[in-house]
Amino acid sequence: MSNTDWNQSTVAELEDFLKNKIVLPGTEKYPASREGWAATHNQPAIICLCETTADVRAALALASKKNLRLSVRGGGHDWQGRSFAHNGLVIDLRNLNTIEIDAEARVATTGGGVIAQDLIAAADPYDLIAVVGTGGAVGVAGFAFGGGYGLTTPSNGLGADNIIGAEVVLADGRVVTASETENPDLLWGLCGGGGSFGVVTSLRIRLHPAKPLLSGFFAFPLSETETVLQGYNKLMQSAPDELNVLVSAMSAPDGSNVIAIVPNWYGDPEEGRRVIDSIRKLGNPVMDQVSEIRMKELVESFAPFIFNGHGSYIRTRWIADFTPEVIAAIASAAAHKTSALSTIISAHLHGAPTRVPLADTPFGLREPHYIFEAVAEWLPEDDANSDMHKKWADDLIEQVAPYALPGGYLNMLGNEDKEQLANAHGSNLPRLQSVRKKFDPNGVFSREQVPLAR
Repeated sequence: MSNTDWNQSTVAELEDFLKNKIVLPGTEKYPASREGWAATHNQPAIICLCETTADVRAALALASKKNLRLSVRGGGHDWQGRSFAHNGLVIDLRNLNTIEIDAEARVATTGGGVIAQDLIAAADPYDLIAVVGTGGAVGVAGFAFGGGYGLTTPSNGLGADNIIGAEVVLADGRVVTASETENPDLLWGLCGGGGSFGVVTSLRIRLHPAKPLLSGFFAFPLSETETVLQGYNKLMQSAPDELNVLVSAMSAPDGSNVIAIVPNWYGDPEEGRRVIDSIRKLGNPVMDQVSEIRMKELVESFAPFIFNGHGSYIRTRWIADFTPEVIAAIASAAAHKTSALSTIISAHLHGAPTRVPLADTPFGLREPHYIFEAVAEWLPEDDANSDMHKKWADDLIEQVAPYALPGGYLNMLGNEDKEQLANAHGSNLPRLQSVRKKFDPNGVFSREQVPLAR
């Protein structure tokens, strides 16, 4: 038997093993299988709906035998659609969605395709929570691999800080464990290094007590942007660990542009009400809502603002301070949005994550800072104006760039952001490159090929 015949035979065996788990273009399941948060023109050649670690191993071998580019889909929440490799093979992890809660140890063991809302719902009966962001459909693993700014991060750390173990399928099919005692360098790499080492089929995540959670939503008139943001900036310089605040320049339901302040207090409710009342007094809110809420309900409350299938383009920066120039740029961009769906989003990193030594994880910035995002979003029927919407985001980022720090939030950086990607891990980059070389020597899981499976 020739080598060619052997390869063809092997491919046939792999395809037979995966059977009904393979989705091809033109089939009934294909449109839904390639649908993620952001609209994408990418057309994968094969989508493998993996249900087990063995399925993942077979899919990796199939991609190798067919010489196909590879991508991994967790939540499918990547804004560039990189979960769906064009003409490539997608390892779809959504059916690896088991969740086991060890309430005594405060640990969740999740399948590689588990999304935030399902983990939060599983932990809720035990009065436990995980560090997750605002998007309930975001993949838990990819969120954490890129750092993971969460709703309780000032108290409980980044998503990356809460990874305590993983099962990983490497490019050559080997299944390895990453823990403090087995392959600790791989565990280190997963904790904020981007996940580009292999396919993570299982993850062990630290959980936290579900303390009282107080959440508010204030919408201020756009005319008060500078005053409100100046007050917000001052507040965050001495913010306690219990306080996390999201800021968004967005469109209100009536179509008006507003500055929304969304504080979340994780701790004593009475103290929280006092702090949140000081935020209310930053201006004259046209919308005002504060309530005590479960984390499950809080994550669900963001769902009406997140849609699948829209055009999307994101630029991001790390910023040390909301200088007058940065605030002025936000005010101007908020007043001249090219799409009602576009937003400017920011949150402040302080508290627990800033007390983690820089070298303990690959995450590249442990000093207090703002994550700053210009999010251009538009309806599919407005795709002809995509360049205009992208320019709006580019122009804003260009204005704040002189006041920005090197690097940026890995989960939001695009493949074109070469300089920021190079600086996203700071002084940890050489060690991270060494770990990547050790576990993926041929670069099968390079970031540009296999994005974060969010």
